[in-house]
Amino acid sequence: MIHAIVLGLGLAMDASCVSMTNAMVEKNMKIVKALIMALVFGIFQFAMPLIGYSLGSLMASYLTAFIPIIALVFLSVIGIKMIIECVREKKKGEVLQERKIKPVELFVQGIATSIDALSVGVLYIAEGIGKALISFSIIGGITVALTFAAFFIGKKFGALLKNKACIVGGIILILIGLEIFIESFFV
Repeated sequence: MIHAIVLGLGLAMDASCVSMTNAMVEKNMKIVKALIMALVFGIFQFAMPLIGYSLGSLMASYLTAFIPIIALVFLSVIGIKMIIECVREKKKGEVLQERKIKPVELFVQGIATSIDALSVGVLYIAEGIGKALISFSIIGGITVALTFAAFFIGKKFGALLKNKACIVGGIILILIGLEIFIESFFV
C-alpha cells in the first residue's frame, strides 16, 4: 500500500505541473473544467499501469524504450505550439486572448504525462490483479487530488504572469518532456 502511495506521488508530479500550466494559460478556467482535467489525468494514471499489466513482460521491455521519446515529442509539440501562438499574437500587437485548453490537447497531455506509468503495471504482475487494481486506483486517486490542487496554484501564478503565462507554460511543458526523457537514462 505504501509502495502505491509513493508511486502515485511520483507519477502525479508531471500531471500536476501540466495542470498548473493549464491554469496559468487559461486564466478563467472554471472549477468544473479543472475537476474534469484532474479526472482525465487520474484516469490515465490508472489506465496506463493497467495496460502495462495487461501487456505484461512480453512487450514491456520493448515499449519502455520508446516511452520517454513519446512523452518528449507530445509535450514539446504542445509547448512549442503554445509559445508560437503567444508570440504571433504579441507581434500582431493584439491583446492576447485567453487561451482555452481544448479536449484533444487535454487528452494528449493525459497520455504524455502518464505514459511512463505503463512500466509500473509490469511491476505488479507477480502481485495479482486484485492488488494491482487497488494500487492503480491509489495512483489515479492521488493524481486527481494533486492535479486539482495544482490548478489553484497555477491560477495564482497565471494572474501574476499575465500575458507571459502562455510562454512560461509552453516552456514548462517542454521542460517536463525533457525531464522525462533525460530521467529515462538514469533509471
